[in-house]
Amino acid sequence: MTTSRQSRIDALPAELREQLRRRLAGRAKASDGIPRADRTSALPLSYAQQRLWFLDELRPGESEYNSAVALRLSGDLDVPALTAAIAALVARHESLRTTVSVVDGVAVQAIAEAVDVPLRVVEEPAELDQVLADEYSRPFDLRKSPLLRALLVRLAAGDHVLLLTAHHVITDGASMGIMIDELGRLYGGATLAEPTAQYADYAVWQRGRSLDKHLEHWTSQLAGVEPLEFPTDRPRPAVRTSAGAVHDFRLPAAVSQRLSELAREHDTTLYTVLVAACQILLARYTGRPDIAVGSVVNVRNRPELERMVGFFVNTVVLRSTVDDEVSFGDFLAQVRTTVLTSLEHAEAPFDKVVEALRLERDPSRNPLFDVLVLLHGSAGSQPEFGALAVEPVDVTRRSATFDLSFEFQDTGDGLVGSVEYSTDLFDADTVSRMAGHLSTLLMEITSVRRVGDLPLLAADERSRLLVEANDTALDVTASTIVEVFEETVAKAPTARALVFQDTEFTYAELNARVNRLAHRLIASGAGPERVVALALPRSAELVIAMLAVFKAGAVYLPVDRGLPKDRVDLLLRDAGTTLVVVEPGDTTTPVVGGRVVLSDAAGMPETNPDCPVRTDSTAYIIYTSGSTGTPKGVAVEHRNLVNLLFNHRNDFAAGRRLRVATTAVFSFDTSLEGPVLLADGHELHVIDDETRMDADALVDYVAGNGIDFLDLTPTYLRQLLPAGLLTDPRHRPAVLMLGGEALSDELWRELAAVDGTTAHNFYGPTECTVDALSCVVAGDQSSLGRPLRNMQAYVLDGYLRPVPTGVVGELCLAGAQVARGYLNRPGLTADRFVANPFGDGRLYRTGDLVRRRADGRLEYIGRADDQVKIRGFRIEPGEVEAALLRLPEVDAAAVVVRDNRLVGYVVGDTSSLRERLRESLPDYMVPAVFVQLDELPVSSTGKLDRKALPAPVAQTAEWVAPRTDNERLLAEIWAGVLGSDRIGVRDNFFALGGDSILSIQVVSRARAAGLRLTSRDLFTHQTIADLALVVRTEAEVAAPVIAGPAPLTPIQHWFFETYGPLNHFTMSMLLELPADVDRARLSAAIDTVIAHHEALHTRFTCDDGVWRQEPAAAPTGILEDGTEVSRDGLDITTGRMVKAIFIPGETPLLFLAIHHLVVDGVSLRLLLGDIEAAYDGSAPEPTGTAFTQWAHRLNGHTFDEDLPYWQQITDGEPLPTDHIGENTSGSTRTMTVSLGREETDALLHKVPDVYRTQVNDVLLSALGQALADWTGRDD
Repeated sequence: MTTSRQSRIDALPAELREQLRRRLAGRAKASDGIPRADRTSALPLSYAQQRLWFLDELRPGESEYNSAVALRLSGDLDVPALTAAIAALVARHESLRTTVSVVDGVAVQAIAEAVDVPLRVVEEPAELDQVLADEYSRPFDLRKSPLLRALLVRLAAGDHVLLLTAHHVITDGASMGIMIDELGRLYGGATLAEPTAQYADYAVWQRGRSLDKHLEHWTSQLAGVEPLEFPTDRPRPAVRTSAGAVHDFRLPAAVSQRLSELAREHDTTLYTVLVAACQILLARYTGRPDIAVGSVVNVRNRPELERMVGFFVNTVVLRSTVDDEVSFGDFLAQVRTTVLTSLEHAEAPFDKVVEALRLERDPSRNPLFDVLVLLHGSAGSQPEFGALAVEPVDVTRRSATFDLSFEFQDTGDGLVGSVEYSTDLFDADTVSRMAGHLSTLLMEITSVRRVGDLPLLAADERSRLLVEANDTALDVTASTIVEVFEETVAKAPTARALVFQDTEFTYAELNARVNRLAHRLIASGAGPERVVALALPRSAELVIAMLAVFKAGAVYLPVDRGLPKDRVDLLLRDAGTTLVVVEPGDTTTPVVGGRVVLSDAAGMPETNPDCPVRTDSTAYIIYTSGSTGTPKGVAVEHRNLVNLLFNHRNDFAAGRRLRVATTAVFSFDTSLEGPVLLADGHELHVIDDETRMDADALVDYVAGNGIDFLDLTPTYLRQLLPAGLLTDPRHRPAVLMLGGEALSDELWRELAAVDGTTAHNFYGPTECTVDALSCVVAGDQSSLGRPLRNMQAYVLDGYLRPVPTGVVGELCLAGAQVARGYLNRPGLTADRFVANPFGDGRLYRTGDLVRRRADGRLEYIGRADDQVKIRGFRIEPGEVEAALLRLPEVDAAAVVVRDNRLVGYVVGDTSSLRERLRESLPDYMVPAVFVQLDELPVSSTGKLDRKALPAPVAQTAEWVAPRTDNERLLAEIWAGVLGSDRIGVRDNFFALGGDSILSIQVVSRARAAGLRLTSRDLFTHQTIADLALVVRTEAEVAAPVIAGPAPLTPIQHWFFETYGPLNHFTMSMLLELPADVDRARLSAAIDTVIAHHEALHTRFTCDDGVWRQEPAAAPTGILEDGTEVSRDGLDITTGRMVKAIFIPGETPLLFLAIHHLVVDGVSLRLLLGDIEAAYDGSAPEPTGTAFTQWAHRLNGHTFDEDLPYWQQITDGEPLPTDHIGENTSGSTRTMTVSLGREETDALLHKVPDVYRTQVNDVLLSALGQALADWTGRDD
């Protein structure tokens, strides 16, 4: 090798040098070439083909692995020459004549000697993009040739678009380029050299190579890799689909050039820089450093493969650890090493890697990774098609192979990027924001900058999240709650203030009682920063004492008298209590500091004491549980409490006094809500313990006393709703204040639909003075809302950086209600109360995970420490609870982890929960055990008491033998495939060593044994016990023959009653056929389909006035020649139900008319598919239930259980009309109204996404609304 050539090679980045080394190594070993494989025996699929075959078996009818290329051809196109060139191209490459067959349960290549790939022509379509997209997304059947389609769109004279679409099982991106290049040369009349080898030769050769060293690398590199928990807009479906869309973006040439220079500085490529950037983005979005993404490697490392058409790509996994503390240059070096080693070991087929790792299979995901990163090579020179001008045409893709695919191409004038995304998971706006974050990251990358300092947020988005979302200023004109209370007393001294059972106080009376006790407390030593504990029963006296402590300038500490004596003593001593207030005769409360009995206040002055309290004085201490088991006291200042008061004044007052009922436990911080509202002029009712714990009694109290305002936990509210809280005809509260725990979507929707009551959802830790976020309950989806006035809410990552909209982060709160901190816990205070990096004051880290929605509201996700891992998958129990609560048979639910398995606790019917949950959740998220309870345990504060949930009854996990015929047959099949003698019905197929290929063998053997089963069934139901419930036998599937007549179906009865024996009541269609259609094959196909479907040769007879139906002999030679359409010849009494006319011409036509007695719109679509399959020589699919059998079932009692639903639907009043007249077909007229392009686009593409439904549902809802508006009725 010359020195100059060596120097040029040395100048290449390391990845390119490695690719060159692999290619040269391939040439060195290729002296004998790839040998020609024996065509007399079955030809195996390549490893890559085998994976695609399995995926197609798992999700048949998908188009995610279609590949397409489109060219605009300008000039005088010779269509016959193009057709001949396509035929010559197909003849050159065996792969273009290949389909997949199954021999003895093993998928193999089937290569036809000749395959016709017709050139379909579309004339001057209204929407070119739509035509191309529809053709691109049309699925292939891998068993049927051809797996290549050619479409020519004639836009105008001399202006055409050619689209080639192929399944990836026979091609890849490079192959599509080869095909287009050769097609152009063949069109131009060139003679091409014969290929030296074909793809089947490569597949056989590949199968003979050793993979051990490569698999050893990957099993080490990918050990312990976990699914990427990316924040999505919707829950992940239980089974992944290919529904997708693409978002495009572009980076300027200057950015692309700078990134390329950065790559050269680090002896790497632009691709590696892009992988590193995407992994940083994913780490920020997921909050975890271990990031694995997929990529695609071309394995054409031998000279014979360079011009071979076939599937030569392999998927590799690039796993990196994103460390925020290192420089980007250091991280790039790590990614560079990962890329190089992946290239070294790229020969290991992806499927083999997956199988070697023995991963838990999850049909909702791809194995190993859900995000792909690709850099496409620069576009080469355009192919030559004779004298035609050629330019590429973009084709819109509507499917997604992965959750996200980041694809890039350096065009020379900038970096073009696209994000292909699953529309099951993501909204378009979310992906647009994500692409913006990636763009910001790429524009800010430098080699010396710390990874953690690289921004995702552009300046305007950062401002929206930090500033605009927290614009909550409110003028607070008081300094303490005492000041507000005394102003209220002066304004309304005779207004009723406090009610408990039969006792009530006006504001003047209440103030006098409060003042007497306050003077006694001051005389006993109470004052600023001195703790006064109240060990009193639930009563009006407790509220009086609380206000007295505030007026004395002291610190209020509630003591729950139900706590053990040692616990009370611990709290009193930890707080440094100065005084304890007790009721007369109390001898149980520990003596810590001084002791004041309520009766000691008698004779003290009733004047307002001279209170020395300041706004920053401590107002109260509330103890909460600590992670170490020792309670921690939260110290809250007067300024915090008075800000809460002014927020409630804005939220609830609206210029009128409310009757407020407090049900909260007084040792819980939400008990402050009532006294705060009392101080601001509202009438407070303290509900006694007996009434509080009796739902019927409480509802009766609310109605009897006209209570306007209730503060409740959602769990407590759930107990009150059946008692009639919101349906009592006497009275219902105007305001519900909910807080203390998450509000389920189901309860949210229920409350949103209630008229006359406004529910508010509040969120707030004790450390932020009861409430920090709030919103009105409206719409369909629960939310925490937005920050209260003078509060700020930030969603931050572990480095206190703001995360983008939609990304999960820790909720951190700042502002006027952030408490002073933890009493006597400076270390803990410093850990949770940190300096606010975005403004003045401190920031409280809540430990709660939230995300900000696009509308700015915050959504609760769960506790940061609540996530659990089951079978290697991270699970949020709250997500499983939400899925349970969406089921109508579940009234209440809780999910916890016990002994490394999920346990579901349910109030309701548990009989079918496992099957119902599998409709919406992956298998690993379905609880292993369900425990049925009469009610969920509730703590004294009204929250769900998870610690009180009973342990499930122990169940043995011993081997369970097959019990039914299907279980025994499945166990025998598994044993044969897996080589195991002892298969239990609870054994997991993949845990026993099963893999995707073995699953195909199971399916094949099951079908041979008479069981109908698919690979998807096996992936979804991975034990024999579960699989046996969904498998069907061929006998169950096959249509049983019922000899003799059968009754009419209800709709057929209607036909005869309305029209009598009318022959010309048909459904018709006129179809354009290819110019080269074979009329004889078409005729035979139609006869085959008519014979296959019993309904198409059924005759109708009348005996004693009763019409019946029965199968007749299937007619043959149905297809007639003609020049125009006609329905003559149909006869329902002989079974001649189909009329078929072949109309020859330059574009031949097929007219089909079928009597409406035996088909509907869906049937027509099915029949067209059957005719096409029969024309291609394929056997029709089994029909399932025969039509006459269906008629017998409809006339029996099969559907009796459905009748009550339909019978309870009334006929309703008739629609208003302009005239009274006969309603006949002859008087029918049609009015057509068209929507504009913009409205149609919104209806078809935007509205269904918003409402998560189909366009048919939207149209039906709109019609219903229009009829309701027209008639003035809602039924």
